[in-house]
Amino acid sequence: MSSPADWAKALARQADADFRAWELLEKNPRAVAAECHKLQFLQMACEKLCKAHSIRRGPPPQDLQGSHGYISNPLPVIIREQARRMRRNLDGMQGVLAQVRLLAAEIELLNPAIRRDGRRLDNCEYPWETGAVVISPLDWSFTPSYLCRTRAGRTFLKLLREAIDSLLRESGVTT
Repeated sequence: MSSPADWAKALARQADADFRAWELLEKNPRAVAAECHKLQFLQMACEKLCKAHSIRRGPPPQDLQGSHGYISNPLPVIIREQARRMRRNLDGMQGVLAQVRLLAAEIELLNPAIRRDGRRLDNCEYPWETGAVVISPLDWSFTPSYLCRTRAGRTFLKLLREAIDSLLRESGVTT
């Protein structure tokens, strides 16, 4: 039977692959059909990173396999821990950390399973209906796209990459 460490390692590797796809699409915007595809990779990378961290701390992997909505609470903690590991002055990062909380909540909403009691139907994977209008993710402007381009957003992305790399190293995976 697989151990939680095996699951954390597998999730870390997948988070890395998802984030590498996001990075590739970020550097080559014409290589993707739309922004929604790039954001889907970012959402998946964040979800897997959060699940890997959680599994390392206790719950059985089976408890997390079918769950979604697993980004908004753990991701800001993971990013704060990564900033601390990198010996960043957290006092000077309060604005970035506040932005990370907002980004984490918005990234979680990119998953179509997260609907916030029908109040937020927008997601980066499937069309949704508002009134009598069907909206495609191809035509939607998502908040994380804007937030990732701010200075705090760019810092978040660097810390996210470092958090994934740290988890890989801790799991014995060489990058």
